[in-house]
Amino acid sequence: MRNSTVPRPRVLAGHLPVDMVTRSFLFCFALVILVPTQSGKAATVRGRTLHAVKDEHVRSGEDTHRIQQPRGKAKPKSTAVAADQTEIVNVKSKISPSRRQLLARQNDPVAVTTITEKDLQSHQITNILQATKLLPAVSLQITNPRNTAINVRGLGNFSSSAQDGLENGTAVYIDGVYQTRPGAVLGHITDLAGIEVLKGPQATRGGVDNDGGVINFTTLLPSFKRQYTVTGDYGSYNTANIRLRATGAIGNSDKVAYSLSGYSINRDGYIKNVTTGRYYEDYHDIGVKGQILAKPTDDLTIRLIADYSHLRESCCVTPMSSVLTHYANGAAVVGNYYQRAAAAGAEPVPANGVRDLLISAPATGSQAVDQETYGLSLHTAYQFPNQWKLENIASWRAWFWYPHNGFSGGLGTTPGLQTLNAGNNQVYEQHATEELKISSPTDRRLQFSAGVFYMYEEVPDYTRWQITAQGAKYFGYGYSPSIYNSALNGALFTSKDNPITNEVAGYFRSKYAITSKLSLEGGFRYSFVTKSGSYSSKIVGSSNTALASQVLGNVVSYHAFHREHEPSGNLSLVWRPTDESLLYATYSRGLRNGGINLVSLNIAQGANPDVKPEIDDMFEVGAKNSFLHKRLLVNVAAFWNNVHNYITSASYYTPTGTTISYLTNAKHVISRGFELDTRGIILPGLEGRVSASYTDAYFASFDNASHPLESSNVKGLYSLTGNQIPLNSKWNLSAGLEYTVPVKRLTQGSGDFWSTLLFYVGADYTYRSRYYADASESLYTRVKPYGLLDGHIGIRPESGKWDLSFWGHNMLDKRYFITMTPLAAGAVFYGQVGEPAMFGGEFTYKL
Repeated sequence: MRNSTVPRPRVLAGHLPVDMVTRSFLFCFALVILVPTQSGKAATVRGRTLHAVKDEHVRSGEDTHRIQQPRGKAKPKSTAVAADQTEIVNVKSKISPSRRQLLARQNDPVAVTTITEKDLQSHQITNILQATKLLPAVSLQITNPRNTAINVRGLGNFSSSAQDGLENGTAVYIDGVYQTRPGAVLGHITDLAGIEVLKGPQATRGGVDNDGGVINFTTLLPSFKRQYTVTGDYGSYNTANIRLRATGAIGNSDKVAYSLSGYSINRDGYIKNVTTGRYYEDYHDIGVKGQILAKPTDDLTIRLIADYSHLRESCCVTPMSSVLTHYANGAAVVGNYYQRAAAAGAEPVPANGVRDLLISAPATGSQAVDQETYGLSLHTAYQFPNQWKLENIASWRAWFWYPHNGFSGGLGTTPGLQTLNAGNNQVYEQHATEELKISSPTDRRLQFSAGVFYMYEEVPDYTRWQITAQGAKYFGYGYSPSIYNSALNGALFTSKDNPITNEVAGYFRSKYAITSKLSLEGGFRYSFVTKSGSYSSKIVGSSNTALASQVLGNVVSYHAFHREHEPSGNLSLVWRPTDESLLYATYSRGLRNGGINLVSLNIAQGANPDVKPEIDDMFEVGAKNSFLHKRLLVNVAAFWNNVHNYITSASYYTPTGTTISYLTNAKHVISRGFELDTRGIILPGLEGRVSASYTDAYFASFDNASHPLESSNVKGLYSLTGNQIPLNSKWNLSAGLEYTVPVKRLTQGSGDFWSTLLFYVGADYTYRSRYYADASESLYTRVKPYGLLDGHIGIRPESGKWDLSFWGHNMLDKRYFITMTPLAAGAVFYGQVGEPAMFGGEFTYKL
């Protein structure tokens, strides 16, 4: 499938940029008048309860020994456990807020990894990309923000290539609101309070169906206690960030509170263009978010959220990793990169581009992308006198993607060349969701919840590609100048498509206590999904459209339609031998909805506009244990996924060397393995964590695959049976230690100031074994193993009023690839290089 944004050369430079980027923006917030609605007391965020006002301070990370009640109100009723059986934790207990977050899923028969609010602060995490270093079962591949894949246990998406006619098999939610496009969640999330990953199919928890799992982001609730927070960062490559938050009661109200937050995130680039001296991989992001929390009665809670963000970056330029001069069978590659580049007059490629973070690119052309996301959501919750709960989440969101690219070429980067003077895909995505759910009381032998979910989405996409004079020479290699000039020079390709999705699903989930220690838990879901869309393209400015279409894509026009109605569900047998341990065995069925191909298909080559759904039958056994009064948690799980009709891609090659890719289904994939997730207090003040996973995800049957580039001169189909699926590493590890000690213990004498301070130091190590970075599974796209070391050191008062820390990321300056992609025209392989070593400091102050 053609990259939705024209892939662009990635230039990395190991030098600090010269000028510090200064950015300013004005926060504006309009007071929204709430219309009273009846719904539930606790709006469930994908299975997490939106607690009443009484525990707002717990989510804010404040002291929980005394919970301030809204003035003039009686003590609220205890918030019941959410319908998916999250663990009840007394709000007034002395368990820390971070420990509370870790314990929230200990009574739930599902494998979960949690990042607490403290973890977010210690590791400077404000988005999903930064969070993956603490989530070993999660892999994230980004060619650019639009071309993004998010996988759990190897499942979710086979490639980072944009797939507008499909949803990702790993569902992502922010405060319970489903995020349809993976690129829309790459930006920074203001007020971020925690992240949790639920692994395996989670269809009966609401939202969309999925086969990889669910990633939940939660943000801080508004507080009735007035507070102002400012956080600033400065570091390598002129990293200059500021985050602001204000919260409190509106006026003197004890029923309505607000929060207003925003950020400005900036960093200069680290990849250098040796031709122009320009640096790439910079970003400049701004965002603002407003919330209103209303509690008209003890039983009714309303939360309104509005947010806007704008991301601008000069990203996704890539050094060349290798060039094929001979195919695997020994035949010479006619028209390889060196031959074509010489004919087109390319700039010389840096000899040590990967090591030194360098590329070559023309002085003309641009390389930048912009994206905007914004939306509204209304969460209402009502608890009836009989303890039944009614909950509703309604949302509308938009995502605009508009790159400004001028020197990317074809399906990938053409080093040293400006092959296109326009190479852009503009997307204007919008979607709306509505979910209504009812839950029974949780103190009964039989507990029950049921809901209905609806989603509408449209993803209009507009493409414009135009070949330059240099591009005509490169792509027209082997033809005479008169032929390629008339056919390619100035040839303009435009296309448009607009996939539309409608989904409605009903689901229920229940728990039956067979005995005091043994229970049966499960649920069922049925989904109805339709997808439709049209695709049309044209080429102008060419006297030979047949030759131009071999470079730019076929001139076609067609309509595609997809309909499916699929059951899914789960069943768990759960044994709780003690209050501190749980054993479970689960069968779960989930799916990644099918969809439609909307690309320049060549039906004669076997392409089909319709893509079947990917169905996952998972078997999992696990154990969850807490020791030492819940100071140590040890969770293990083993799983086996049978995946039918795994969604991947196939390709065909044009005579000019262009690859046309499209979606297809592999017959059978198996993903199996085991996981360990443990963390706790090792010694007083010393806390450690280890999260490790082994995932053997391979093609059990895929004999109709396309040949990789090194054997693309061989006719017929190719078998990938037995190969690991793309983007999956068998071994993943994330481990960390942090030691906190009062400063007075480190000094012989201490005054009042020093006696209240805490010193802390920590280190983290992340490891990922090798994996195929591209769906073609070429040996040249296999990324080598790499490990990264991070560290932090800081000081803060016991009150938490301020915090000063210094951090280092990739402190050993490991140079490694995170993506690897082939470009058929010239038989080039290129890849994105991970971030180099970066160091900086952060200061937070609360008023």
